[in-house]
Amino acid sequence: MRPKRIEETLTVSMTDGELVRRAQQGQRPAFEELIARHQPVALALATRIVGDRERGQELTQEAILHAYLSLDSIRKPDSFRAWLCGIVVNLCKNHLRRPRVQTLSLETLSGGRSFDSLPFSDKAPQPHEAAEARETHRLILAAVAQLSPANRDAVLLYYFEQISVREIASLLHISVTAVKGRLHKSRRKLREQLRPDFHELQPRPAVAEQTRSKQMIPVTVLDIVKPDQEADHRILVLISDGERRLLPIWIGPYEADNIALNLQEKKPVRPMTYSLMAGLLDKASVRIESVAVSALEKETFYATIHAQSGEESFAIDARPSDAIALALHTQSPIFAAAEVMDAVGVDIPADMEIAAPGKGLDDVLNIDPEEKERRLKKREEWESKSPQERREENRTKLLAYLSESGSLSQSEAPAAE
Repeated sequence: MRPKRIEETLTVSMTDGELVRRAQQGQRPAFEELIARHQPVALALATRIVGDRERGQELTQEAILHAYLSLDSIRKPDSFRAWLCGIVVNLCKNHLRRPRVQTLSLETLSGGRSFDSLPFSDKAPQPHEAAEARETHRLILAAVAQLSPANRDAVLLYYFEQISVREIASLLHISVTAVKGRLHKSRRKLREQLRPDFHELQPRPAVAEQTRSKQMIPVTVLDIVKPDQEADHRILVLISDGERRLLPIWIGPYEADNIALNLQEKKPVRPMTYSLMAGLLDKASVRIESVAVSALEKETFYATIHAQSGEESFAIDARPSDAIALALHTQSPIFAAAEVMDAVGVDIPADMEIAAPGKGLDDVLNIDPEEKERRLKKREEWESKSPQERREENRTKLLAYLSESGSLSQSEAPAAE
């Protein structure tokens, strides 16, 4: 057995390729020498990409861990530095993408939240909200800790570290299919474990089965408001017919824009989602009798679509945004349950009049002037290119995107005879 100092001298004098091969055999000093050589460059690269040295240090450490766990997969040992920097670049790109990945929040996907459930603009969490978040985090981590070691590793890497399925497969030395299987089993087990603690996971009866007996109030769409130009949410405002009461509902931007286009009688060149739905229902001889905002539970609205096919009448659950958009396309009446209106309805003050219904629609569909100018400039640049240049540019970008995402990879050239 060589003395430690002699071993260190040997590793310092070795090439990267020799160090990689030794590290693959389990010789830790060899890997430590590789990191000592190339960590400064990796750190400088990460800091330059993310623009923050502290975050760059974290991502560099994460890249080193990735490199250590997947050392057996390196194809060119002499190119360790380029390989490590490639890992750094991918982690930095994933980090920069994360805020954009969350543009569709739970509130947006729910398609109908009560007016008091969301703020008009971002604000610091209140103490009780922070305490609830910490307790939720504790419960979830406790449930994850009860998973099998293999499943727990997959869950932590995918949901907590935001690492892709393909990267997890490489890190754990298993197939992509195996990773997906572990995640699927883990989700099912976590749902069973967390169900008693979370209302959202409790089985609930279909709202559609309970709406026929409720007192319904006819309503129409008064307006769609975009209170914050930077936010994704819109406020759909319903008004009760013959009464001075409003029912405001937070909905997502896509449903709101579709409703706004319908109210302004603007028809796109090709059918959009709700136009397609209405057309399919018409061809299938299904008539929408009415839609209703039928329930409010835990600050989330539920809607019901009442329809008829031949002599059969039926009702199905829906998001309020979808139900109302479909009602406008099929010219069906819209209702709100009296219990819902009583719970969250807003009375119009006596000194105010309804002067301009739909006034907010223009703001909802309006594009920022600078963004509009940018789009026009980009369009002009595109149109100035020849068809061949357009095809080649799109082809290059597509291949680059697929290579970056991992759908395509560069094949090694066959060895010369």
